[in-house]
Amino acid sequence: MVGVEKKKLIDLFKKKETTETTKPTIKPTAGSRASTSKPTIKPTAKAGAGSGSMSDGELTKEKLDAFIEKREALSEAELKKQKEFLHTKTHQDLINAVYKVAEELKVEGGPWPMLRALGWGNFTDDRGKKYDGPAIDEIEGVDFAHKVALKKQLGIK
Repeated sequence: MVGVEKKKLIDLFKKKETTETTKPTIKPTAGSRASTSKPTIKPTAKAGAGSGSMSDGELTKEKLDAFIEKREALSEAELKKQKEFLHTKTHQDLINAVYKVAEELKVEGGPWPMLRALGWGNFTDDRGKKYDGPAIDEIEGVDFAHKVALKKQLGIK
């Protein structure tokens, strides 16, 4: 997974057994209805060993690896869908989207710095050509906020 170290994630989710947490006591105020019985929650089903659930609140290396693998597969599917969608657009469609985003975000220098950062500076040479490049999320050197706004402008989730 890009930019994530598994060990750090495991350490993040480990329980700290040395610290105890206390729940604040809520006292009824005058005029409120105070219930003396606590509500009970009954489990509806018990999770099996291979269900991927977090029994006893433990995060194991296996569960973390399975989560990361599933997330990476989902990311690949999302990128594939993004590319397929973008490949239906012409260079002019993408130029128009960048112009709108640059105006919306008040990008210094207008749309041209964004077009060049995206690697789309040559799109004016052949405006009617279908885009055949990478997904927006795969393009390096572009501000995250610009990517989000561009995907929104194009209708990409």
